[in-house]
Amino acid sequence: MNTVFLAAAKFADINTPDNDLCRSLQSAGLTTFLPTFLNKTEAEIKTKMNSMFQKSEASVHLFGNEYGEKLLSNSNFSINHFMFDCAKEYQQNNPNFKIFIWHYADKNSESNNPEQADFVASVRNNITANMSFSNVVSVIQFVDDIRNSLEVKEAKVYDLKDLEVFFISNELDEIESVEILDMLSDVVSAEQLQIVQDSDIDYSEYCHQQIGKSKLAVVYFKESADWALPFAQQIWKKMGGAAAKTPILLIGDEDPDTNLNKKFKAPKVISLVMAGILIPLEIKVTYDKAKDGVLI
Repeated sequence: MNTVFLAAAKFADINTPDNDLCRSLQSAGLTTFLPTFLNKTEAEIKTKMNSMFQKSEASVHLFGNEYGEKLLSNSNFSINHFMFDCAKEYQQNNPNFKIFIWHYADKNSESNNPEQADFVASVRNNITANMSFSNVVSVIQFVDDIRNSLEVKEAKVYDLKDLEVFFISNELDEIESVEILDMLSDVVSAEQLQIVQDSDIDYSEYCHQQIGKSKLAVVYFKESADWALPFAQQIWKKMGGAAAKTPILLIGDEDPDTNLNKKFKAPKVISLVMAGILIPLEIKVTYDKAKDGVLI
């Protein structure tokens, strides 16, 4: 049975999202450690959390609209914020430890707490390997994602080689992809993965392994924008988010014009929509920057 640590400052009301989350975790068969930390010092909280982490496979953090109760020793720092930092510090020394974050936005609250907004934005922009951020509405879906992530699955190891450019496209854009690769072939070494519907290939794991052996990953779209954007988000997260070593270029053709708003803003991601004829050149320019280590 999997064991998780639910980081919560308090459980004041049986109907709070904290308690909904706790009950759902337990209903999913997850053993849940659930200490409370009000009126505790930083040292006391950290000691207790590290003890719980050693007995757990993951920590689960709930972010709401409010910044939350403050530390006794630091009135400018919330307990929830401090607990999250403790989990990150523990994970640095225990890389298989997972961190799950649920950003629960209370639709009945008009709060716009700037401290919490800054904290949540900082967390979202610094997602690392084995860290998951979710803002799904349903607690059941969030817990199901946790349960699935904790299931032990033996990933297939693919026979791959080092690449300069790893070019990923959908079968809907097969013709345009071939043309782009033809134009790239004279100036850079690139290999393509074409995503085919109903294939038995684990594309997420394949990309995870190949991107790790590439200088630049490119996700291209023209007619497949509805696939490309979530796919790029998925592989960015799997590669470690802001901690990923290989940058991702999400690049789309401006025709059709519905592609113009299909962009993904995140660290280590370059997201562009432009005229199709310019795309090969842009890939080459981005690759040169990645090779020289000057990309953001």
